[in-house]
Amino acid sequence: MFDAFPFDEWTEDIAEFWTFGGEGSTGTWIMTVLGFAVMLVAFWGFVILENRKLTHQASRLKASGALERPPAGAPPTIGPTT
Repeated sequence: MFDAFPFDEWTEDIAEFWTFGGEGSTGTWIMTVLGFAVMLVAFWGFVILENRKLTHQASRLKASGALERPPAGAPPTIGPTT
């Protein structure tokens, strides 16, 4: 089996070893910035998606008349009105 681990044992000296470099290296900063950018794009996409869904639902409620107020002084109704 091929052993890619370049050290004989795991110690505190190599605790920060990873693919893109050590702590504070350029690779660490690039991965941090990329992760933050992906998070922002995902959040923006989520907000846009939810806005579309809410707008669609509001238009369906308006079309059904569910958002209309009853005339002043009318008794409250429960359930569908026929």
